[in-house]
Amino acid sequence: MRAPRFLLLGVVLGSVVMLSASCDDNDEDERPLPQRAPAATPLLRTYYLTQTTPKDMRAIKIPEGDAFDKDELTLEFQMAGNELVTDVEVGVTVGGGRSPVDYDLYMRLISPLGTASAWKPVDLATGDIYYPKQVVPFLYEFDGENSTGTWKVQLRDPIKDDDGRLLFRNATLRINDGEISTVRGLASNANETASRDATQGRYDVLPEVWTTQFTGDFGYFGVNAMLLNQFTFTQSFSVRSLTLSFSLLQREEAKDEDMIFLVMSPSGNYSFYQLGDSGLSVDVGVGKLRSVSYGLPEFLGEPSQGTWTVALVDKKIDSNTFELRVNGPVDIGGGTIVVQSNPITLTLNGRTY
Repeated sequence: MRAPRFLLLGVVLGSVVMLSASCDDNDEDERPLPQRAPAATPLLRTYYLTQTTPKDMRAIKIPEGDAFDKDELTLEFQMAGNELVTDVEVGVTVGGGRSPVDYDLYMRLISPLGTASAWKPVDLATGDIYYPKQVVPFLYEFDGENSTGTWKVQLRDPIKDDDGRLLFRNATLRINDGEISTVRGLASNANETASRDATQGRYDVLPEVWTTQFTGDFGYFGVNAMLLNQFTFTQSFSVRSLTLSFSLLQREEAKDEDMIFLVMSPSGNYSFYQLGDSGLSVDVGVGKLRSVSYGLPEFLGEPSQGTWTVALVDKKIDSNTFELRVNGPVDIGGGTIVVQSNPITLTLNGRTY
């Protein structure tokens, strides 16, 4: 998981993205693709607008084999800003039909000047833990180059076999924490909080979906299959981190790892998490009433203003459900825990332009 970045006025935000692959077995049917995402800032862009990810997204297959520099999936990002580069990072999400630990994925990055990094391994999973969005840093390879121009992210699986292909779902390119130099020099703190009360929010049993062995493969079940809550922020600042908190009723046999949630910025950037076992809980007979809170660093540099979306889903179809609740256990001090109003809440933290 990773951090966020930001935008500025008076600079062309232009960021055109193109995808190509010199392989002849890309999915040929006309299943839908998400919309292309707008630039968040001159130095930060997500490939697809995650909010528009459809069910059964078209399979964009990542080439296999050891013929590097011949067959790879290429994503082109037209970046702007006219900034001297100090660091770059790329976040990528893939899907597939097998366990993530059974795949190999490599990435390299090519700058507008043609400087190419080494091929770097992308760790999709460690043991049973799958990383829905894995971030690969390029900390020194492009130092001193200009940010403006076409950057190319290339992906390939170095092992050619017959046990299924990795599918590209989305990616994010971030230069210099996504912030132009005048913003990075600002020190003023800023934050804004938005909540959805019982009349504003969608509080219900979470939809249940079938998914692949890639828990966060939202290209398989689609964003609209999830329970969505939207938050509108009016202040304008560069996000450094955000905090999401909510309460839910977890039925007695429901497993923590079956509940997953997706956070999306106005520009389409995203992070995906499993519920885990943190937070406060009280036994209510049929299960546990829980309150949880997460600090999410993936949105470093995102502009705060606009509509942010939180989507929740149960990835297993059975009778063991999760329900988003407006009330939950709260520690009121002295170790005393009471059930009271605890609506789903999103807080953005950052610094002013």
